[in-house]
Amino acid sequence: MLRRSTSSDVAPFTVTKGTEAFMIREARLDELEAIGWVAAEAFINDAMAHYLSSATKPMSITSKADLRALYDLYYFLFKACMIGGGRAVVALPTESSSGATKIAAAACWYPPGKRIKVFNALRGGVLRCIRNWGFRGFMGVSKEYTSITHGVFERTFTAKAMGIPVSDVSKGSRNKRKTLLESDSWYLQLMFSSKQYEGRGLMSTLMREGFAYAHSVTPGIPITLDASSSRARDRYMHLGYELMEPQTMIGVQKVASQGIASSKNNLERIELTGVPYWCMVNWEPTKSLHWKEKDASA
Repeated sequence: MLRRSTSSDVAPFTVTKGTEAFMIREARLDELEAIGWVAAEAFINDAMAHYLSSATKPMSITSKADLRALYDLYYFLFKACMIGGGRAVVALPTESSSGATKIAAAACWYPPGKRIKVFNALRGGVLRCIRNWGFRGFMGVSKEYTSITHGVFERTFTAKAMGIPVSDVSKGSRNKRKTLLESDSWYLQLMFSSKQYEGRGLMSTLMREGFAYAHSVTPGIPITLDASSSRARDRYMHLGYELMEPQTMIGVQKVASQGIASSKNNLERIELTGVPYWCMVNWEPTKSLHWKEKDASA
């Protein structure tokens, strides 16, 4: 069953998935702890997270140390976004047996002209990530990732030469240019759903909420992201994104495709092919709002 998107698709609102109802709204700073722990479980097998952590073996959901390090990472990313002009949105089950906040899904977005800054990274808790994984490892991978990803984004926007939307002509100095840069786009930094609530369509709901919000404040502006798994890539393509390049690689000759680094225990068993990921863009997110599936599975 299909329905038109309306202004009610901008948080806060309630959505029903099967027999369950969820509140969609902007996150609060006092919910960062809950977001961090759920994200840690959601990304426990993520290859990019393995590379960031300099892991020499897969992280385990039963390892308190692994979960704590991932918690610190995602707590930091969400907090830096929220205090740095970004926007975090959560899906919360309306019926919960406990009084504690229960996160079913979450997303964090950076609007045009906003990206993570050093000051906000420090305030957000990046030093805990460095303590967990080492300065050279964490900061080295972060710098490599930023350089490679920005290069792909920059090449794509240069080739597209997308004109500045008419509705955007009075919003700052960037409009002295005739075409958009990557920094003029929205950037979806993170999106995940709790393992408990996978398959409810909550990621699709959060994505379309983001489309609706972006359209309400910056109509005609594209949205960028990078997917760290083929499964996420396929979901995003279903939601209107396209690949900037067929595939992007990071950590070549350093780690295996799962993000695992070589060690004396696995040296002969892994190929250091690097981690694949996919830079993507939705040039016209408004089109994804015209019609949508009521109960898309994601």
